[in-house]
Amino acid sequence: MDGAVKITVDSNLRITNAFEPPFEMEFEVGEKNLRDVLQKLSDMYPPLKFLEGGEMGEDLRYLYLNGESHFSFSEGLTKKISEGDTILVEAYMEPLDGH
Repeated sequence: MDGAVKITVDSNLRITNAFEPPFEMEFEVGEKNLRDVLQKLSDMYPPLKFLEGGEMGEDLRYLYLNGESHFSFSEGLTKKISEGDTILVEAYMEPLDGH
């Protein structure tokens, strides 16, 4: 049985009864990496671009694994995640009216 990874998602975007950050969830680990987590979030919340073309989507501002920015890992988004890891994802969308 694979363990779980705790994901915290925060964003300035709120969609009532659909996407109301900040919130926490757990994902089963398996052979997953950071890209898999972003893909799952993209699938769950299509209005936000967590992942685009296999890279960080334009709506993703920060991605931390155990308190470290994913940019600090030579593997980038292919960094493997392990049981007990914590991931912080922060998405940001520009206001639609431009203000």
